[in-house]
Amino acid sequence: MTIDMNREEIALKIELLERQNLSKSAEITNYTQSALTSKVKKMEAEIGQEVFKRTTQGLKITDVGMQYLHFLKLVAQEYEAFLQAVGPAQTTIHFGTSHTTIKIYGAPIMNALQTNNSQIDVDFTVESSTSLNQKVHNTEMDCALTSNPITHYPDLNYDLIATETFEVISNNKQLIDFQRRTPVTLLVLSKGCMYSRAMVEWLKNENIPFTIKEIKSVSSILDFLQIDNTIAVLNTKLIHLYNYSNIHFYDLKGLNKVIETVFIYKKNNQQNSPILQLKKIIESLLEAS
Repeated sequence: MTIDMNREEIALKIELLERQNLSKSAEITNYTQSALTSKVKKMEAEIGQEVFKRTTQGLKITDVGMQYLHFLKLVAQEYEAFLQAVGPAQTTIHFGTSHTTIKIYGAPIMNALQTNNSQIDVDFTVESSTSLNQKVHNTEMDCALTSNPITHYPDLNYDLIATETFEVISNNKQLIDFQRRTPVTLLVLSKGCMYSRAMVEWLKNENIPFTIKEIKSVSSILDFLQIDNTIAVLNTKLIHLYNYSNIHFYDLKGLNKVIETVFIYKKNNQQNSPILQLKKIIESLLEAS
């Protein structure tokens, strides 16, 4: 004997056996009456005996049907108890971060998820702020933590969760006089990063010739700064995180070094959605830091 123990099927069988009225069960379950008749026949085929007697007054449950109903209720109760014992299923969130935010917040986020015994599994993707913004908009990604993107989409929430600052640095033995407009090499972690964009715009406005070079490793930027006429733009927290030494900080007139870090996600999310749970975890670790 093979019995269909699908959770929805169990609930439907209990409904049919308890109500003993296919017409009313059809109204409640949105099945057609003929479909429910087929369900009853399949149920009886599974256990090899009739669960209903067909009378002039309609269906009447048999003793076997009563025993089967009792069995199904026990199964349903045990299954619910099992689900409560093991907890909710783990949810995977496709979470995007910029190159800067993953280096600053990646490890703390994972530690916070483990500390809180969260059922959220975070799949990190590292891309530029502009790309992340577009991917959340196109539903290719669930949410993102990134520098405030230039393009805002009306279907997304942009929740400010931190204010970041960045610095323009060079080796303290090779200071650059920007007034002389000497060609410089700008080192960045990502060309699409808002820090990089802000610095590029400033160099253009000041008519300073430059080339831009992406360096994937934060620690190796210090080595590249040994080269003449080389500057770097980095998040202030990254500089402190990697204990940079022997560097010079530039206070450049007209350059605003304040950037907002935002959590991006689709509007109309449920209040208890995993995406908003992740947001709360990130907010809590930022408050603690």
